Parts: sequence; C-alpha cells; structure tokens
Amino acid sequence: MTNGVTAIGLGLAGAMAGVPIAAVAYGTGESGPVRLSAGWWTGSPARPTEVIVTALLAATAAAVTGVVIPLGVTLLAYWLFAVVGVGLAIIDVRCRRLPHRLTGSLWVASGLLFIIASLAGSDVGPLLRAACAGIAAAAIMLTIALALPGQLGLGDVVFVGVIAFNLGWLGWHTAMLGFLAGLLLHGTIASVARIRRSNDVKNPSIPMGPALAAGWALAVVIAA
Repeated sequence: MTNGVTAIGLGLAGAMAGVPIAAVAYGTGESGPVRLSAGWWTGSPARPTEVIVTALLAATAAAVTGVVIPLGVTLLAYWLFAVVGVGLAIIDVRCRRLPHRLTGSLWVASGLLFIIASLAGSDVGPLLRAACAGIAAAAIMLTIALALPGQLGLGDVVFVGVIAFNLGWLGWHTAMLGFLAGLLLHGTIASVARIRRSNDVKNPSIPMGPALAAGWALAVVIAA
C-alpha cells in the first residue's frame, strides 16, 4: 500500500482530472466522436454541480486506488482507470454508450505501463496473465452478445475486456472478482428496475458501465 500523503496527492490529481472528464462525459452524445469542448478547463458543457460531482467521484476513486495499489509504474495505470472509469460510467448513464476511444485508451495505457513494469522487473508473468484474462473476458462477453442480440453492446464487451486485463495484473482471482461483481451488480440493478417498471411498456435498458466500473473498484480494494 502507498502512504497517506501519496493517496492524498493522487486524490487531488483525480479531482483536477475530473474537470476535463466532466467536459468529455457531458459533451458526448449518443453518437459521434468524443471530443474536448472549447471550455474544457471549466468542465463545460457540464453544469457546475455536475463538474463538482464528477470531480469528487474521480478524486475518491483515485485516492482509494492510491491507498491500495503499491507505489510504482503500474499505479499510474490504476489511477488512469479510476478517473476515466468515472467518465465512462457517466457517459453510459447519459447516452447508453461506452466510446471506444475511451475504452481503447485504457487498453493502450494499461498495456504500455504493464510492459514497462515487466521490463523493469524482468518478469512477464503478470503481463501474460493480464492479457489472457482480458482476452478471455472479452471473448465470453462477445459470445453472449452474439447469442443474445440487443442485450449487450460492443462497448460493453470492450470495457469488460479491459477491466479483466487491468485487474489480471493483480491476479486471476482479482480479474474474476471484478468480472463477476460487475455482472452481478448490473443484474441485480436491472432486476429491481424491471420489477419497479413492470407496468411500463417502454422499460428502457439499464446501462452496464456504472456496475462494471464499481466491480473493478471493488476488486482493486479487495486485492489489497
């Protein structure tokens, strides 16, 4: 575990990063590219309250990650995941999408930092485990998506894959916990929502992103 000062510093950095994250999260539509707005440094087009909430969520996630992940190169991978994960969850709630540009950035960032850590430590075992976990989880979700059309989006598949990849560095059990916890949480929320909306003809779908991000956070904390 890192010390309290480091965790506080990472939390403050997460709060600052939460401002442009809010700009991206609230500036992204149901379709089209993901871009930073002209006033991204103020969180625009998000409202002030939305910017504050996003920054607080990012700060909390980043600080917790700083507490439980050992100080080193890989800590940055988890810090980035914590901050960007908040943005992805918000986008999924608002737009029912998980943009590939953001999930892809998590794949690339985690991959590069894990490679650096592997080279520095002369141990490729964790990297191979992470890759296998990510590929396996993505393959499982893709199979489900193809078998049950309309139930899962490609964004969900990619996000689950990078969650398993990121957690796989910490261990097989951690990757499995994050994977199953996210699915179980989403299933529970969806079931409760369906019961409450049983008389609603529209019965809108429940976004999976927030539950998956929460499952990732839970696995990271327990892994410590």
